[in-house]
Amino acid sequence: MDTNTATHYNEIEVQDLIDNLKDADITRSLQVYRTLGCAARSGLSEHDVFAHVVVEALSLKRRWPRDLKAISFFIKTGKSIISNEEEKYSRLMVTPSVDELLTIDDEMLKPTSATAKFSHASAETNIEHAQSENIISIWIQKIQQLFEDDPQADCFIKQKLEEQKKSRILVLCEFTDQLYRNVEKRVKDKVRKRFPNGLPWWEVES
Repeated sequence: MDTNTATHYNEIEVQDLIDNLKDADITRSLQVYRTLGCAARSGLSEHDVFAHVVVEALSLKRRWPRDLKAISFFIKTGKSIISNEEEKYSRLMVTPSVDELLTIDDEMLKPTSATAKFSHASAETNIEHAQSENIISIWIQKIQQLFEDDPQADCFIKQKLEEQKKSRILVLCEFTDQLYRNVEKRVKDKVRKRFPNGLPWWEVES
């Protein structure tokens, strides 16, 4: 791996590049991933692939050459990720997706054949799950950064992430019913404006 900052962006520069991604580049990248058949080949949605590219770029696992435009980097890296995941996906068909893991309830934890296989997953699968959790954490941080100067929205998001009910959020954040609706709308509008193509694993819901 070439770590020469003269030819590749450093971590801070990569963060700036990602924060300033054009909506058109994001949309184009997602379209390319879909065209490549990411879901059928690797089990990853186009948003999953996009998130993997972000993580690999931020961690410097995948170095970003200074002479490579953002759209070219995301398409090239996304293609590589899809190809690398394709073989593993064929062997791990019974492994739940990250979306499924996020919505696991008590009923799903009963010892069915599918969950039994997952409970005995290989070390490789466990590592992948840990990496997925890291991706989720990064995207949550990006959302929270949008509202770092908005304490009401910050409180709303934190309580939502902790799966608090509306009645509990009204108390914890000291909201009236109308204020709750106003903050909820403000959060949704700003997130959708910043990420028009959605987020890989989390969206504010009522």
